[in-house]
Amino acid sequence: VLPVEVWVNSTLEVTLDSGCCDHVMDAEDAPGHLVQESPGSRRGRNFVVGNGERVPNEGQLLLNLEASTTDGRTLGVRSTFQVAEVSRPLMSVAKICDQGHTCVFSKEGAQIKDSAGKELCSFRRVNGLYVANMALKPPSPFGGPVPP
Repeated sequence: VLPVEVWVNSTLEVTLDSGCCDHVMDAEDAPGHLVQESPGSRRGRNFVVGNGERVPNEGQLLLNLEASTTDGRTLGVRSTFQVAEVSRPLMSVAKICDQGHTCVFSKEGAQIKDSAGKELCSFRRVNGLYVANMALKPPSPFGGPVPP
């Protein structure tokens, strides 16, 4: 739990990851948001990270984010991230596709598109990773979890 008294707008750099089974981030990347118990944390589950190490599932965060598209639009994104000690916030390609969206990759970047082909979010390619800066919005109500 990382409560804050005054909300300060911040930017979260999120990496699109084709090897992740779920959206995952460290709780420290979302100050002011309360970690809630998740089915995985309740059962003592772990994530297996790139080096083969097992990292405990500590719960989940429901985040309000704002993402940008290649044409400059911004769209609100509500997403649940599992909490684990990882080095950067990761968005799962599999989880995005399971929600009915499509991920389109190129050598310059990637886009997430809805079922009608409308772009929802764009990622730029940096050193082989697909990353996007997303605005981290305050939880509703501020200081507590966002209701489902």
